[in-house]
Amino acid sequence: MAVTQEGEIPARLAHWERTVAASRRAVRVRRALRLLLLYVIAGIIAAICLIPILWMVKTSFETPEFIRSAQIQFWPIAPTLQNYRDVLENPNAKIARSMANSVIVALLATLLNLTVTIAAGYCLSRFEFRGKLVFAMYLLLFYMIPRTLLLIGLFVMLARLHLLNNLFGLILVYATVGVPLATWWLKGFFDSIPVEIEEQAMIDGSTRLGALRQVILPLAAPGVAAVAIFLFVDAWNEYMIALTVINSADLRTLPVQITNFIGIGRVEWGPVMAFSLIVATPAVILFAVAQRHMVSGLMSGFSK
Repeated sequence: MAVTQEGEIPARLAHWERTVAASRRAVRVRRALRLLLLYVIAGIIAAICLIPILWMVKTSFETPEFIRSAQIQFWPIAPTLQNYRDVLENPNAKIARSMANSVIVALLATLLNLTVTIAAGYCLSRFEFRGKLVFAMYLLLFYMIPRTLLLIGLFVMLARLHLLNNLFGLILVYATVGVPLATWWLKGFFDSIPVEIEEQAMIDGSTRLGALRQVILPLAAPGVAAVAIFLFVDAWNEYMIALTVINSADLRTLPVQITNFIGIGRVEWGPVMAFSLIVATPAVILFAVAQRHMVSGLMSGFSK
C-alpha cells in the first residue's frame, strides 16, 4: 500500500504539471488572439484614415485627363510634377507668403498659449482655493462649445479692438480658444509629478517660481511638448476663424489660401491636391519627429 501511494504522488505531480502547462498555453493563445484582433482592428482603422491621404497624394501626381477619366485608377498612370509647378509658379497662390503667415500665427499663438496655460495648470494642480472645482469645470465646458458659435462674439471683440484683418488678432484668438484644453492637460501632467520634489527644491533655497522653472518644467517637458504640438497643428490647420478674421490676400493663412486658389469656375483637382499636400506636409513631419515625446507626454498626463 505504501508503494502504491509513493507511486501515485509522482503521477499526480506530473498530471498537475501537464494541466498547468496546458492552462498556460491556453492563456498565451487567448492573449495572442486578442492581440491579433487588436492589430487587425487597428489596421482597418489606419487603412480607413490613410485612404483619403493616399488618394490625395495620387491625384497630386496625375494629369488632368486621368483625373477626369471615368475609369478609377489606384495609382498614377503617367506621373507628373506639373501640378506642383502650377502651384509654386502661380502668382495667385502666394504660397510662400501664406506659409510665412501660417508659421508666424501658429508659432506665436502656441507660445502665448503655453505662457498662460503652464501657469494656470500649475496653479490648478498645486494650490487650493475657493471655487477651484467650479473654475476647472468651467474651462472644460467652455472647450465643448463649438467654435462656430464663438465666431460672432470674437468678430465683435476684434472689431472693437481694431484687430480685424490683423495677424495679431488671429494669434490672440488661436491662443485663447486653446486655453481650456491645454490647461486641463498641463494640470494632469503636473499632477503626475510628486509634490515632494519641488518641496525639496524649496527647502534647498529655491523659490516657487524657481522650482517650477528648474525642477517641474524639465520633468514635465514631454507633456508640455505634447500640448505644444497639438496647439501648433490646431492653429496650422484652422480654417473658419481665419476666414472670418482675415480679409486681405497678403495676410491669408494656408488653409484659407487653398479655397481662394480653387477658383470660381472649373476646379483643377491636381493643383488643389498638390497645394493640400504642401500644407499637410509640415504637420506630418512635426508629428513624425515628435511622436515619441507626444505619446509619452499624453500617457504621463493620464497616468494619475
